[in-house]
Amino acid sequence: MKLQNTLSLVLILVAMVLATTSCEKEMIERTVPNPEQLLAGRLTGTWVNPVNIITPTDVPPEVFGNMRLVFTTDDAGNPAAFLGKDCPIVFSAAESSWVVTGTQELTTVKLSGTAPVDEFQAQVDANNLTLSFYMGWENIETGETGEGDFQVTLTRQ
Repeated sequence: MKLQNTLSLVLILVAMVLATTSCEKEMIERTVPNPEQLLAGRLTGTWVNPVNIITPTDVPPEVFGNMRLVFTTDDAGNPAAFLGKDCPIVFSAAESSWVVTGTQELTTVKLSGTAPVDEFQAQVDANNLTLSFYMGWENIETGETGEGDFQVTLTRQ
C-alpha cells in the first residue's frame, strides 16, 4: 500500500512537471519567401563549365571563354551580388547587382553594373543553368558586326 501511494505520488509529480514544461513552447518563426526570393534561391551559387553553346553564324563558341558565374543573396534571400568571371566578352569582371522576375520555368535576370549583357533568360534545374540572351557582336579581326541569339548551359559547382 505504501509502495502504491509512493508510486502514485511520483506519477503525479512527473505529470505536473511535464504539464508545466510543455506550456513553454517556443514559437517557430515561419517566414514565407516571396516569389523573387524563391527564384533567387534557385540561382544562388556558382555555375561553371560552359557546354551546349549556341551562337550566331560566324561567332565562335569561345566567346563564352571559361565562363564562371556567381550569384549571391542577402540574409533575407534577396538577390545581392553577381560576378561573371573569365568571360569578359559577355560580362565584365566587375561585381554587379541583380534582380530576378518570372517563373520557375522561365526566369529573367537583370544586371546593373556589368556589360555588355545586362539581361538574360535563365532556366534552372537541380544541376544546370541555361542562359539565353540577345547581343550585338564584332569580329575585331575582320571588322564584321552583327547581332544575334546566344545560349550556354552551365553546371552548378
